Amino acid sequence: MNTNPEQPQSHTEKEPVCRLLRTKTAFGTMSFEDEDWRDGESTTAVYWCLSTMETAGPDDALCHPSACRAGRSCFRAERE
Repeated sequence: MNTNPEQPQSHTEKEPVCRLLRTKTAFGTMSFEDEDWRDGESTTAVYWCLSTMETAGPDDALCHPSACRAGRSCFRAERE
């Protein structure tokens, strides 16, 4: 499991990001491109966990779209 946001995982298909992950850009941007904040492409975004309200999750690993995925002990899937 890659929990280092400096080394993003390669994903062949979009794996879901934890539903507790947030960043300011999740609420809208001025960009007109089809960028999704869950891709983790922003160089200025700050991510936090809604469970801890910190930049680290309950497992003390940093929050980032490349790290907050299935397999992490605190991961929560999107609700159906």
